[in-house]
Amino acid sequence: MHTLLSVMHVLLAVVFVGPAMLMPWLGERALRERDGDRVHRAGRRCMAFNALTLVAALFGVLTMMTSERYSFADPWVIIASTLYAVAVVNGMAVVPGVLARIGKELQDAHGTMDGELLEQHRGRLLALSGLNLVFYGVVVILMAWRPGG
Repeated sequence: MHTLLSVMHVLLAVVFVGPAMLMPWLGERALRERDGDRVHRAGRRCMAFNALTLVAALFGVLTMMTSERYSFADPWVIIASTLYAVAVVNGMAVVPGVLARIGKELQDAHGTMDGELLEQHRGRLLALSGLNLVFYGVVVILMAWRPGG
């Protein structure tokens, strides 16, 4: 049973975490092209894929519960779980909220936006997206490496 849960955890993590990490970058591209509708869609997809990572996390919890080798008290599990929680909140609430605001501003302005404002939005989006990329990246590294385990 442990092996099946582990396989499901890894499979779902691959299928959902990758898009969750990369979806905000599609929003940035749409922002550069000044396409408010695509910015909105990227925000909704970002929220959806980050929410779907919760399914992978559930299988991760079940895998840990059936493991004789690893424990929820292992430092790498605590660090990875904390970073994952931050990434999910950022990816489900913060980044989609920023994308929604940007998309609405672009739609209201009919695709025209002051260059300075565009760069401010772009910088904020790139910073938040980069943080999510780092957080998820560290989680993936810790889960694959399992230091001390």
